[in-house]
Amino acid sequence: MNDFLIINSKEHKVSMTSSCYKLSDDWSLITESEYSIYNSKSKIIIVVGDYIGSDKEILNSPIDEIPKLRGNFYALVILENEIKIYSSFLNMLPIYMTTNMSVISSSIVLILEQRTQKFSLDKKYILENLLFNYAFFNRTKYKEIALVPCNGFVNITNEKASICKQNTVVELFDNSNTGAKISANELSDMFIETSKHYFPDDSFDIAFTSGFDGRTLVSCALYYGKQFSTFSFGRIENDDVSIPMKNASELGIPYEHFDLSAENYSKQDFIENANEYGSSGYLGNGFLYSHFLYSAKKIKTRSNYLLSGACGSELFRALHNAGAVTSLALVDVFKTENNMELRQKLLNSKALQVLNSDEFTQELDELIDEIIDYKEQLPKNISINQKFYVFVFEEIFRKFFGQWIVVQQKHVKVRTPFLDFKFFQKLLESNFAGANNDFFTSNPFKRVKGQYIYADIIKKTNKIIYRQSTGKGYRPLDVRNGFYMANVILPFIKKKLVKKVAKTYLDNLGIVTGVKENESSLKATISSSTLFNKKVLYKMLKELAPYTPENERDTLLMSINLISDIKVKLKEKELVKI
Repeated sequence: MNDFLIINSKEHKVSMTSSCYKLSDDWSLITESEYSIYNSKSKIIIVVGDYIGSDKEILNSPIDEIPKLRGNFYALVILENEIKIYSSFLNMLPIYMTTNMSVISSSIVLILEQRTQKFSLDKKYILENLLFNYAFFNRTKYKEIALVPCNGFVNITNEKASICKQNTVVELFDNSNTGAKISANELSDMFIETSKHYFPDDSFDIAFTSGFDGRTLVSCALYYGKQFSTFSFGRIENDDVSIPMKNASELGIPYEHFDLSAENYSKQDFIENANEYGSSGYLGNGFLYSHFLYSAKKIKTRSNYLLSGACGSELFRALHNAGAVTSLALVDVFKTENNMELRQKLLNSKALQVLNSDEFTQELDELIDEIIDYKEQLPKNISINQKFYVFVFEEIFRKFFGQWIVVQQKHVKVRTPFLDFKFFQKLLESNFAGANNDFFTSNPFKRVKGQYIYADIIKKTNKIIYRQSTGKGYRPLDVRNGFYMANVILPFIKKKLVKKVAKTYLDNLGIVTGVKENESSLKATISSSTLFNKKVLYKMLKELAPYTPENERDTLLMSINLISDIKVKLKEKELVKI
């Protein structure tokens, strides 16, 4: 658990308890989470979360370099005349601050509990979530609470707090066409060495699926002789279950399957975890990601740590499909060159048809202006794919994948080796970064380049995994050895043909079943809103099925999640009247 609250004692009443730490005459830290204190002559550093490193390393690091250290944590640096509040690399863990600058926290819910001002709904936040599946900018559902930007921190001097920005990921791109690029051999050696620091001596679990990121972590853990367990979730026939189950058996390592088709999960666990997920951290769509919270609670019974492959695929491969990570609207933002054409596409987005449009006319016009301005402000000296990856690194990583980390880290310490700053920095200097590939390429030869580093790591760390099949239909060996390239191309062609003649089954994770089991209560939730078109949502809910198109399913579930979260009552006091 990483939650904390920092409040101005002149603005708020502070009760000095065991959970309160006085940062200065005017500011106090309140947290029930475990924290560590590092002292030197010139500063005190309080760390909340999972910092992976030594006392010497954090004390000797330049203050602004602390977020680049390993781990998912917050760092509060107390200096003589100021306090700096950081989140670790890319701000994967959120920092929120009220616009009156009196409260800073890891959690919107903790801010609301202070109840010192009225909070009003920001309709643009609703529009952003429906269009992109997360907030496009740094607004929250309340106009009076802001999210600190990527690579941002809060600086407190005397009685004043402000949000500051350090740098951007653009500075990490290698724009030079001269000089030697980083080789695959260097990158794979570096990751193998890097991963060693993320494996704890204590018990831990690895999320092991049919893809490459989880099996790469398994391969490295076996290379270092670690004792660990693995798991995945879904229906037994799902590749993300059947393949790792077979692979783990061949490797002789513990594996557990969390069955999301079980009746008790669909009727009870799904909705409980969906509601908890949707009211935690980034306030994400719990109806889509209930299983992440559910699995964290399960492994908590045996492990203190979860090793996650989060963001690995997005680092190596060039994103090429619209979906939950990159919505149709986001693809339009970066693919559409003409601003008038982009405006019309966003105005006519199917995702917005669930709203009572008259309630959002002004906000939608303003939001589109902001999005166009954002696009115009991107650097002109980088490729369109790198422009897109500025958004991926600064917004998608924390607002999409960060959701998973935050909610899971309430139960276990989540470690993400692919987000190691030094490895991330070195990868961007190579031709193997997805950011340095072609924009939205569907070329199988260019896309397989995004799996080459995985294959090279596995080749050096575990011969069995190197020859095991993946959910892609081929082995790591096939990726790295040109002699077997036909094994890569044939599954690619087969999937292309299947997509043309068959609808995609979308209930492998029990999402549709869980929603249908709770249909009556969710219909009641929909009925409580005046901002959404109830008839449209009722129809979508009634017709929801395993073969419903993914974007329609996601729009429905995002709508229900937003409606559930709009009316917040704490201690019988309604904060927002809609």
